[in-house]
Amino acid sequence: MIKEHSTIIRRSIICADIGLLAISFILSFAVRFQRLPENMLELWSYGWIVLLFIPVFLANLYRAQLYHKLRYLSFPQIFGRISFAFITATAVAAAALFLSHATGYSRLLFIYFAAFSAFFILTTKLGGKYLLNQLRSRGLNYRSVLLLGRGRKLQQLKDIFQPGNPYGVKISAVIDIEMETPSRLAQRLIDSVIDEVYFALPRGDGKSTVAIDPFLDQVENHGKTSKIILNINENRLSKCEFARLENFPLVVLHPIAIDPDQLLIKRLIDITGATVGIAVNILLFPFIGLAIKLTSPGPIFFCQLRVGQNGRRFNLYKYRSMFQDAEAQKQKLLGQNELNGAVFKLSNDPRITPVGKFLRKTSLDEIPQFWNVLIGDMSLVGTRPPTPNEVKEYGLHHHRRLSIKPGITGLWQVSGRNKITDFDEIVKLDTQYIDQWSLSLDWKILGRTFMVLLSGK
Repeated sequence: MIKEHSTIIRRSIICADIGLLAISFILSFAVRFQRLPENMLELWSYGWIVLLFIPVFLANLYRAQLYHKLRYLSFPQIFGRISFAFITATAVAAAALFLSHATGYSRLLFIYFAAFSAFFILTTKLGGKYLLNQLRSRGLNYRSVLLLGRGRKLQQLKDIFQPGNPYGVKISAVIDIEMETPSRLAQRLIDSVIDEVYFALPRGDGKSTVAIDPFLDQVENHGKTSKIILNINENRLSKCEFARLENFPLVVLHPIAIDPDQLLIKRLIDITGATVGIAVNILLFPFIGLAIKLTSPGPIFFCQLRVGQNGRRFNLYKYRSMFQDAEAQKQKLLGQNELNGAVFKLSNDPRITPVGKFLRKTSLDEIPQFWNVLIGDMSLVGTRPPTPNEVKEYGLHHHRRLSIKPGITGLWQVSGRNKITDFDEIVKLDTQYIDQWSLSLDWKILGRTFMVLLSGK
């Protein structure tokens, strides 16, 4: 069986991209200074930042599978993935330049470099895709496929590969698997020009079942490629990946489509933010601690068991804003709960101390949670961390909000939390955050959090 993607071609394209980036840099130098560099030493004075930009950029292109296949990617997908890789690499280079406190560098040169790089890479990738599409429309560079299956998915696959499709695929035959036998399939593979066999099977309805392995064996024995359309709901939000566990092929469905690299960046942001927050806490601790001690008996800090990501339990720390017997008093106040659902909320809560009211209004009581962020129990931005008793009251659809780390702030906190009176609305905002998560969304929420704090709302 021939591999679908040529390693030689892939490496050649990577080398070509490196060459284009190098040309972009030299061209940027020439445009900025109206001359070519006199020697390599002069070029190297700027080159170190380019050597940082290029690996990050290429790594993002590789991860986006732009060196693996363009056949099944659309123009908008190619444009979007290149743009993301370019923005990421530019941000890393700019951050390195800023953190190094480098002086004497022409910022305009880097602007030219960014513009030329984006132009050349986008032009070559989109141009290559266009040329391949033109060849395929003329009957070249195509793959002949046999579609084997039945039901709605088989029809959908047939519609996707209709004549003139941009994937360079031609249908050799469409076969109802219920009417086919492995031996007849073997003969078809001999008699016809077939490069790939697509399996599109419906979900089991209890009336008939088809053993797919004998058909897969025939395709494999004849050296053809098999591609199996999963018989699961294609509208699922889960991110689909493929892996192996020893000899078992796995289809992995991630209910949270969070990129591991972005998750790493999120964690680095958490550590940085938590470090700053702890430093602020150290400065404020003498004043807050003294105010708490002078106005009510009890400890300075309040520690409570909370439920974190995927049910992990941890101790959440806050400055104490309530009297010591707050939990006992809560049982008497449950009938006054202003929130419909698994969370207790009372506007004029008699359990809150005078200092506690100020701490809550300014959110200063939350500052010790930066320790929870630093040790990894929480994130700066996430969902609200519930108590175990609240989780016991959850309906089935509520548990999805536990699939990520809880946060000090979140979408519902900056969406009018004092006006929300329905727990399901909180869950809706939390799941919206999970489904739409990105680093930019985190920054927006952090920005809105500061505005909420400054406005006193």
